[in-house]
Amino acid sequence: MSEISEVMIDLETMSLNPDASILTIGAVKFNRKKRVRTIKNMDTFYRRITISSCEKAGLHVDPENINWWKNQSAEAIYEAIEHPDRVPIKQALVEFSEWFGDSELIWANGDDFDCVILASAYKACKIPVPWKFWNTRDVRTILDIAGVNLKDMPPPKVLHHALYDAYRQVLAVREAFKRIRVDTD
Repeated sequence: MSEISEVMIDLETMSLNPDASILTIGAVKFNRKKRVRTIKNMDTFYRRITISSCEKAGLHVDPENINWWKNQSAEAIYEAIEHPDRVPIKQALVEFSEWFGDSELIWANGDDFDCVILASAYKACKIPVPWKFWNTRDVRTILDIAGVNLKDMPPPKVLHHALYDAYRQVLAVREAFKRIRVDTD
């Protein structure tokens, strides 16, 4: 694998179901073989999404998840739920596809959450998923193999902020590849 652009995603959602309503999408482009720069110097994507547009698309909202959000920090609640700068889910997905471009691999923290939920939203909105299903990668697996603990990475500026969480996952994956001595600089 040479200069393939990889994308790390993280979502904040209103459900744990595969068809969850999405509050925010955060993503970072990276290359596992290159040094990770500061987040402000990386190619990133971040959108806050209107809950009503997710519900209109048939995406799920779980009352238990609403209660979970009520117990988070005021800063996390504002960013994920209350911040007024939001776009409809269809717009966010189209913009993500454009940003994703010719990237190949898509990473997420777990093989059964972020990529699955994002793909479900694409399906609900009748928009093609911008990645091939065989190009999904799982952060938890590579961290386990390399003996890296995500909790040992620098803490995010705001807990449950999709962009900062995605960046933190990039740092952890990079550390994992260094530990297992994959061709890195």
